[in-house]
Amino acid sequence: MQIQRVNRTDAEKVYIVVKNVSGATITTGMGACLVGAAAAEIVSTDGISAVAVSDAKMNQFAGIAVEDIADNGYGRVQAWGICNSVLLSAEADKTVAPVAAGTSFLKAGAGTGSFTSTQTAEALSTMCYKYVQCLTTANISGGLPYCKAFVRAL
Repeated sequence: MQIQRVNRTDAEKVYIVVKNVSGATITTGMGACLVGAAAAEIVSTDGISAVAVSDAKMNQFAGIAVEDIADNGYGRVQAWGICNSVLLSAEADKTVAPVAAGTSFLKAGAGTGSFTSTQTAEALSTMCYKYVQCLTTANISGGLPYCKAFVRAL
């Protein structure tokens, strides 16, 4: 675990190291989840093996990749603090914005490792209060846009 030193001019951030076992690269901005959320993964639970985020694994959410992590490679994910690059899924006519709880809390998107809006604040308890909260407005119609967000995976 890497914890940024207290600094008046920069927001605090916490990083952890994970091993990508997803079978594909986890790229910068993608969410990562520790394995062990599914019954078949329990034997692989070691506290470091991770796969790209999906809705079924949000309770195992570890953070946002801050660098590309090759398959079977190790890399850092941001587990807490303001993250400058969170991958949003490409969906038709949808805007992610910090103006209301329904569009500011993100959930796993359709694309591997991506996020989308419409997560209700009330549903956060099912994810053990691990969340990504959008801090900028982004139109996710087509393409693969990114947003700035607050990450809480600890």
